[in-house]
Amino acid sequence: FVALRRARFARMAGGAGLVEVDEGVVSYFGPVSGGALAISALSAIRLVRMGEGRQVWLLSAPGEAPLHIPVDAEGSEALFDVFAALPGMQTEAMLRALRRPASDDVLIWCSNPMRLH
Repeated sequence: FVALRRARFARMAGGAGLVEVDEGVVSYFGPVSGGALAISALSAIRLVRMGEGRQVWLLSAPGEAPLHIPVDAEGSEALFDVFAALPGMQTEAMLRALRRPASDDVLIWCSNPMRLH
């Protein structure tokens, strides 16, 4: 069942940059930008729609610059396990948001569950 969800999360590679998850840190190395955030410091995850149908994960942590990661960046499938392990993450809602062609940004997860309602 988890493998099926992981497959639904994975996108075709070929997007800009590289994602690494190592020792509790998510890192993104892109052609123009990049950065790293500790998973334990995450306060919110958004799915942001960019022009031409592109989707980007926006990871936020207090006192840190937000990290923008294209959903199709090389290695981005590792984010599934990171996101799924967050307390209160609704994996099915995240997968539905990935499939939805809506133009709105979607708050996928936040450390304060009251913000989701």
